[in-house]
Amino acid sequence: MFPILILPVALAWPLLSGRAGGAPGPTPPPGGGLESRPSARATVEPLPPLGVTVELASLQKNPRGGVASLLLKVDAIGPVASCVVTARVPGNLVFADGSQVRTWDVDLATAGTRSIPVDVIVPKDGTYVISVDVEGTAAERPIRRGVAHKLLVGVRETPRKAKDGAIEYPAVTTTEPQP
Repeated sequence: MFPILILPVALAWPLLSGRAGGAPGPTPPPGGGLESRPSARATVEPLPPLGVTVELASLQKNPRGGVASLLLKVDAIGPVASCVVTARVPGNLVFADGSQVRTWDVDLATAGTRSIPVDVIVPKDGTYVISVDVEGTAAERPIRRGVAHKLLVGVRETPRKAKDGAIEYPAVTTTEPQP
């Protein structure tokens, strides 16, 4: 009869002492109460030490094509050594100097944002993708980041159809060969 009495006490002991999973929490230390804990913690995503973005500053539209003024922004959280920005345009697009590839050395010895204005000459209306890469060294480690900017000249992007709450993307929208 003695072992049967010990079993209920052993099962009830965690509930009575406040150490079970369903208890309100740990017991406060002697002489002090529990510190308040935030119910929801903010999630902070780590940022890379180097980043690049492309913005359309202005678009001068001509009867066919036009001139797009872009602003390339390079962001650095800390010092970045030997930072090189490279921009490429597709097919028959050219930069104002007539080239399809431009390269800039950017001084990012201190943290901050540097802006590079650039003009792109577009000979005919259409949708084009301009790629921009930035390479550098931070804390003796090589870093490379890139971005692709969709440039619309004389055309509008067709809104996608929503079906059952999801957007459908067709596999092929045109039959024209891409450069």
